Formats: sequence, C-alpha cells, structure tokens
Amino acid sequence: MKRYQVVIAGLGLLFAGGGCLPAQSNTAEVFGGYAYAKINPESNLPKENAHGWMAGAAGYANKWVGAGFEIAGQFGTIAAPGGAPNPSFKEYSYLVGPQLRYLNTKSAQAGVKILLGGVFGQARLDSSTTPAQTQALTAAGISNFDQTKFALLLSFPVDVSVTKLLAIRAEPGFFRTSFNQDHQGNFRFTVGPVFRFGGK
Repeated sequence: MKRYQVVIAGLGLLFAGGGCLPAQSNTAEVFGGYAYAKINPESNLPKENAHGWMAGAAGYANKWVGAGFEIAGQFGTIAAPGGAPNPSFKEYSYLVGPQLRYLNTKSAQAGVKILLGGVFGQARLDSSTTPAQTQALTAAGISNFDQTKFALLLSFPVDVSVTKLLAIRAEPGFFRTSFNQDHQGNFRFTVGPVFRFGGK
C-alpha cells in the first residue's frame, strides 16, 4: 500500500463518527494487541506479511495533547527460491513521541501519533538449509542478517468506547525503517483494547 493511501485511510478513520458528544478526557491510557505489517528486513527483497504484537502507554497534558511510547514485534518468513526452506525474519521496534487527539467524545476518540526510535531486524536461514541451497539464497540476496536502525511511525489511532474505562482501538500507520542504508516505507495496522485512566 502506498504512503498516500495510508494517510487517506487514516484521515478517513480520524473523522469517522465525529459527533458532538462531550469529551471523555482521560489523562492516561494503556493499550496493546495484534499487529500486522508488510515488511522485510532484507530490504533488497519484496515485502512479506508479518504478524505479531504491540503494547504501549500514553499520558495527556490536556484533552488534546499528550505523549507516549510503544514496543512491538512482527514475525514472518521470506519466500526462498529453488525449494530451499523459507528463512524466518523478525523486527522489534521501540518508539516514543507526541500524540494529538482531534476527536474526543464519549463514544469515540481519534488522533495522530508521530513516534521515533529504533528497530531491530533479524533474518535467519533454516538449520536444515543445505550448502547448495545457502549458496542459491545468497545469490538471491538472502542471508543471515542482524541490524538495529532508526524507525519512525506515523499512525492514526481510532478508539471506539465500550465503557468509560475500556475502548477498542484500530490503528493504521506508515512505518519507516532504514536497513542496509536504504529507506523502507511499510504499512502497519494494529488492533486491540485500550484501558483508560483519569477520566471524569
């Protein structure tokens, strides 16, 4: 998915259900859940589907402006040529930064996050890979890989309230990494519960 499509999808969710209900105004939140990403730390190869988890927390100075952090892990496999076992890969990210709420009602909240930090990427050939298969994988640009690099997440969390203290969040985003001195623009989507604290 291209960057502008992620931004358009996020903005659409941002203003969905915009209503005129009074603000929820919680001052802190803890969230986590399932994460999907279209990524590949072997940046010279096509992106692959990756599934995993994310968790984080945020605090707000007022109804609209806050800051938070998150950690996440995504896992997948790389399609190998020539019948070789598919190598596995994983990425772990740790990000912090500001977040703004543009919609803040009893039934829904929505906003934008700009988080910066690092990402650890790793790819590993299967232990059953033969020397001939290893040579073919290397020729295709697939090898054992470990790097820690800069990462950025621009995302659009949308929360639908279940109770005063609980909501369900859907969060599309643009996840930027920089493995092998190159920049990768990736789509990421997370969904899961949000636990709220400090609201009226």
